[in-house]
Amino acid sequence: MLYKSIILGMLPKIVAEQLRIGQIVSAEYYDNCTIYFSDIVGFTTIASRCKPIDVVEFLNRVYTTFDTIVDQYDVYKVETIGDAYMVVSGVPKKNGNEHAYQIATMALELIRQSTMNCIIPYSNNEKLRIRVGLHSGPVCAGVVGSKMPRYCLFGDTVNTASRMESNGEANKIHMTNDTKELLDKTGRFLIEKRGIIHIKGKGDMTTYWLLEELESKNDIIEKNFLYVQPIRLPPIHKKDISTSFLVPNSTSILMPNRSPSPRKTTTFNLISLE
Repeated sequence: MLYKSIILGMLPKIVAEQLRIGQIVSAEYYDNCTIYFSDIVGFTTIASRCKPIDVVEFLNRVYTTFDTIVDQYDVYKVETIGDAYMVVSGVPKKNGNEHAYQIATMALELIRQSTMNCIIPYSNNEKLRIRVGLHSGPVCAGVVGSKMPRYCLFGDTVNTASRMESNGEANKIHMTNDTKELLDKTGRFLIEKRGIIHIKGKGDMTTYWLLEELESKNDIIEKNFLYVQPIRLPPIHKKDISTSFLVPNSTSILMPNRSPSPRKTTTFNLISLE
């Protein structure tokens, strides 16, 4: 039973079963999936101030926490290499376009839990920080090796997801336009455009930050728009009339067709137009 449990942990269940009954597992092409990469910010520094056994115990605690969270989603944990953690959705079990949603919600939860519950050893209660990258696209997947078989993913999608992670920032989810477009279709996420950045081996790319999952369409409206309410004021400085605006404290202003929720509070600046 222990051997079976270990094998199932190393390989997807369907692949492990094929190997068990002696079938040859052929490599397979997948049109679309979403890949997650993360690593621990400042891991080299953390490792340098710890004993090797402390590093192992620290990573074990972190990845045990991650594994528990990952098990709640329709994803497959591909591997961990040092402080790097790789997960995919849509492979080997295809799930339509659901893979982007599964990875996005999982990534948000991993960051939330790691910042709340993971303390770096030999620090003044310093919380763990991770850097996350996402990309969606085609891959080829299959079993590599015989004595220690591993289920591996190959293709530019893997490389691009890794680049999103390495060019990201602490406790942020950095993603490509491909993943962003899939998430836009769900209408469930708050996404911020990062802009054009140069990615090694890819050139200039427009990338995005995944900020949070929203519970309803009203949340999307309220959090994606800042509200401007025009009011009439008495004449100022001998002018016949002055139109002024109550403007939220922000540099980005859009005007939707609805009022903000009465449950929300916003501070305003009064601006008079000449």
